[in-house]
Amino acid sequence: MGSYLSPGLYPKETDFSFYVKQISTSVAAMVGIAEKGPINKPVLVTSWEQFTRSFGAYIAESYLAYAARSFFDNGGAVLWVVRVAHYGTITDKTTLAAKRSAVVLQDSQSTPVDMLRISALNEGTWGDKVSIVVTANEDAPTSLFDITVLNRGNKVEKFVGISMERSQETFIETMLNDRSIYITVEDIGASIAGALRMPAFGTFALTSGSDGLDSLGDIDFVGDPSIRTGIYATSEIDELNMLMVPGISSASLISSAIGYAESRKDLLFIAEAAAHLEPSEVVEFRKGQGAYTHAAFNSSYASLYYPWLEIQDPLTAKSKLIPPSGAVAGCIARSDQKTQVWYAPAGTDRGRIFGILGLAYKTSQGERDTLYPSGVNVIASFTDSGVNIWGQRTLQSQPSATDRINVRRLMMYMEKAISQSSRFVVFEPNHQQTWRSLARTVEPFLQDIKIKGGLYDFAFQCDEETNTPAVIDRNEMIARVFVKPTRTAEFIELNFILTSSGADFSEVL
Repeated sequence: MGSYLSPGLYPKETDFSFYVKQISTSVAAMVGIAEKGPINKPVLVTSWEQFTRSFGAYIAESYLAYAARSFFDNGGAVLWVVRVAHYGTITDKTTLAAKRSAVVLQDSQSTPVDMLRISALNEGTWGDKVSIVVTANEDAPTSLFDITVLNRGNKVEKFVGISMERSQETFIETMLNDRSIYITVEDIGASIAGALRMPAFGTFALTSGSDGLDSLGDIDFVGDPSIRTGIYATSEIDELNMLMVPGISSASLISSAIGYAESRKDLLFIAEAAAHLEPSEVVEFRKGQGAYTHAAFNSSYASLYYPWLEIQDPLTAKSKLIPPSGAVAGCIARSDQKTQVWYAPAGTDRGRIFGILGLAYKTSQGERDTLYPSGVNVIASFTDSGVNIWGQRTLQSQPSATDRINVRRLMMYMEKAISQSSRFVVFEPNHQQTWRSLARTVEPFLQDIKIKGGLYDFAFQCDEETNTPAVIDRNEMIARVFVKPTRTAEFIELNFILTSSGADFSEVL
């Protein structure tokens, strides 16, 4: 107790109410090619409409938009999107091949000079479809002007009463930059003196945009951790649970993404095989056998799904195959919303896929018997229940509890939630009172999971046995969390037993 100078009552408060807070379980991220949007900068979208505003719609060069739409159609709600383009040198962002569309406006004097540079908000040929119309302002036609932004010939924005005077609140850079979702503007004629500055009136098209897709390869999707490009752009997102690179099924990309997921230990990488593989080829791809020479994929932090999904392409109104990862992530999110993270995101309810016409390949029971033991999660079609995710294996080769997605995601959930909520013991005295405080925090959380069906049982230990004098002298505190995770019923055997008419069932039960 503290030092008191006179008699009296001195109330003190001790807080034993610490608890493990809930964390996200269904936040997804996609990396891929988009029509527009910032490059290698994660952007949060929570609906298909937000996705199209930030990244455009469907394009023939990419499956990203198709996967995003499938994610939202199947129950996903929180998605981070990373747009990629080619870099001449992967560790140097100044060598970006993608370019912004732009146009330079001149002033309205008899001897015109360059006054304004209007650029598309971000890189890509989409900006070549943007035009601006400069007109006189109705209230002050000699000193102010208006700018209308056209996209594909349609009016999308209008800014009224613009000034070229930097001291004014209506200065053009202040009025347009960070407000327009199509263009940015730079005053490049600020040093011009003399007559009143005013841009020439008329319609001006932006040109010379580039998507930066020439020479695009796996290295651009993987990116570089030092400058956070590609999949590493998601490293700044703490609340991330799933990662996809839709439509990119090369062994090098999958291996790199698995390595990234292993290093984080808090997300599941959802992989897919190439579009037109036969079941036997998918098994060889997963194991690195036959025509494939890469090392077998082996990680509890990744899963592989087959086959691709068939949709009606909004671009062509024809049939099109799209990668399954977006729909799978959406089903996982929907499963979490309906149940808990430890439920298997598969089956005729939580695993049903919406918004598709069919599958690229309809597997038979025999083919599923080959694929599933090899760690390939089949998407199957049944006449009475539609198209369903019919497996939930991770890519872990060694049989254990974490070779199933529901257990791996449960463990990630518990580890992350407990770790985040246990920081209050850091720098506390390393003795029994602190150990008990940690136990009071962790045990109710685990008990709640047990009551809800995620654990058969658990035990928590943080005492003199785990914290020996040698451990304490190293300024360490060690706790052990023992868990028996709930397993799923994947193989259901129904035994039908015939008895004679006079048999007593108690004799055979």
